[in-house]
Amino acid sequence: MTSDRHLALMALMNQIDAPARTYRHCVTRAASTESDSPQNLAAITRGNAALDDIETAVRRWVTTHRPEPRPGKCGTPSPDGLFACAMDPHGPDVLHADLPLEDAMPDGQRMVWQTPTALPDGFQRKTCVTVACAVCGYAYDEAEFTMHFPSAAEASNHVGSDGWDELKDGRVLCMRGDEKHDEVRRTVGVVDDPDDADDETPATSAP
Repeated sequence: MTSDRHLALMALMNQIDAPARTYRHCVTRAASTESDSPQNLAAITRGNAALDDIETAVRRWVTTHRPEPRPGKCGTPSPDGLFACAMDPHGPDVLHADLPLEDAMPDGQRMVWQTPTALPDGFQRKTCVTVACAVCGYAYDEAEFTMHFPSAAEASNHVGSDGWDELKDGRVLCMRGDEKHDEVRRTVGVVDDPDDADDETPATSAP
C-alpha cells in the first residue's frame, strides 16, 4: 500500500511537472535563437523562473515533510575500547561481539562494534607495529613487554640490532638456531649475511 509519504512525493511530482516542462521548452527555444537576442534572453529568463518555481516547491516540501528522527545509538564500548556499538538501542538480550571493522555487520542477535570511540582531550589513537618471529611466532619483548614501533622499517632495524635476523622477504627471525629457523635462513636468505659476502668475493690468482 502506498504510504502517506509516497502520496506526498507524488503530489510534489505533479506540482513541479508544469514548470519542468516550461524549463525544457525554454532550453529548446534558447538553443534555436541567436545569443543575446531578445528572444534568447526571454527564453533564458522564463526558464530560470521555472527553475525557481521548482526549487521553491521542493524546499517547501522538504520543510513540511522532514524524515522521522532516528533513535539514538547504543554506544557500548568494545572490550579494547577502540569501538562503540553504532546500532539502535537494544535490550540486555542482545550480545556484543568484538569483530574487525570490515566484519562489523548486524547478524541476528549479535551486536558489533562499528564506530571508533571518542577520546578525551589530550589522548590520541595511533597505529603501531609489533614484531614476532616468522617461524615460531615468538613476540619481541626483550624489554619484558611487547614493544611497539611507528613503522615496520624501524621495527626491523631495532630487532636487527638486538640479534634478530632480517630475511630478504622482509620478515624477521628470532635468535633460535634450530632446524626450522636455520632452514628459513638458508632458503629465504638473510639481509647482510656475511656468508653471502664471502661467496660474492671474486677469487684471486696466486702470485
